Amino acid sequence: MAAAGPPARTAAATGPPARTAASDRSFRAGLGRILVLGGQALLSWLGAVPQRLGDRLFAMNDTEAYWRGWQITKARGGLARSYRDPRFDTLAECARCRGTGVDGAGVTTEVPCVPCLGTGRIALGEVS
Repeated sequence: MAAAGPPARTAAATGPPARTAASDRSFRAGLGRILVLGGQALLSWLGAVPQRLGDRLFAMNDTEAYWRGWQITKARGGLARSYRDPRFDTLAECARCRGTGVDGAGVTTEVPCVPCLGTGRIALGEVS
């Protein structure tokens, strides 16, 4: 009499699970999302490289500008800076000499304008 053992396995029962078309589509969709997110992260990081480089190059100048209260404008992707003192907004052209700094009211000699002291500018709020 033959010994009764476990039933014989066929090749179909021992192989990898069968992949269906639906599982292939979901796998590809998941892989596609991962690639898109990875690509976006890489592009974002690469796009910020000039900004970070500019911040390192201009760190000392930016620190002084902040200390002085100046306006800082970043340009060319962060690789260029423009600094401006906002006190220039308080200056205006002298009405008497029209910005020349010379009082030329019929006089042949050039005499500095009195209201602007020969600068051609007055601070707003001053009486000329």
